[in-house]
Amino acid sequence: MMTEAPAAVVPIAPSGKIQSVTRAMRLLMLVASGSTDATGKELASAAGLPVPTAYHLLNTLVHAGLLAKDSKARYLLGVKVAVLADSIQRAVTAPEYLLEPLRRLAQTTGETSYVAAWRQGDIRILASVDGHGPVRVSLPLGPYTDAHSRATGKLLLALATEELRGAYLAAHPLRQVTERTIVDPVRLQAEFEQIRVHGYAVDEQEFQQGVCCAAAPVVDEGVVVATYSISVPAERFGEGRLRFVDSVLAVASTLTLPPVRGPASVQGVEGGR
Repeated sequence: MMTEAPAAVVPIAPSGKIQSVTRAMRLLMLVASGSTDATGKELASAAGLPVPTAYHLLNTLVHAGLLAKDSKARYLLGVKVAVLADSIQRAVTAPEYLLEPLRRLAQTTGETSYVAAWRQGDIRILASVDGHGPVRVSLPLGPYTDAHSRATGKLLLALATEELRGAYLAAHPLRQVTERTIVDPVRLQAEFEQIRVHGYAVDEQEFQQGVCCAAAPVVDEGVVVATYSISVPAERFGEGRLRFVDSVLAVASTLTLPPVRGPASVQGVEGGR
């Protein structure tokens, strides 16, 4: 009588995650971060893994196309990473891990809340939740316009690379939306500097008369992956400005992870206000 061979036992980390996958992802993120010289031994040391284990995992990632090797046997990101990045850039809806904090922000503040991100060189609102106050702000429909006059737009521009920020501003002239809109390039750059220092952005009737907004970034591995924002009637914002800013920062920070590159990965964000 034939008996079946025992099933292979897959190591499971205490948290319920597959240990080998977790380790492989750690190595992949170390390569992406550029925090080591990307040799096998350096990556093993940085990941806290035995060298033979690290090499087995690195070779598996190379075989899958997620990593590649240069002429000096250093590891770099593979072509399949570009496929993943392109898929994210084409996504126009928010995943659940971004939606739950968004709903919490709207519930705790009572104000219209939304999550936004860079998508293919432009800014997109991925989801919004209406406020439930007696007077609430309606989010304008259609494409995201006049980023220089809006808290979310100013935040994403301030924390973007110089190349992305320059390309966006070159394609979107600084239009005077309200009398409070900053249209002087020097003043706008100064505003960006302040945003980087404080780690959040506000607009006070710069995009819509009678409406103020506050925005804070979601930072993962030193990269701004999204922003949370609230839109508040100006009178209510004036009365509770600090509370609203604190609420947005608190929700955004629930998805902020320790950056691989170190505490200075995103200027100003880790330092708070």
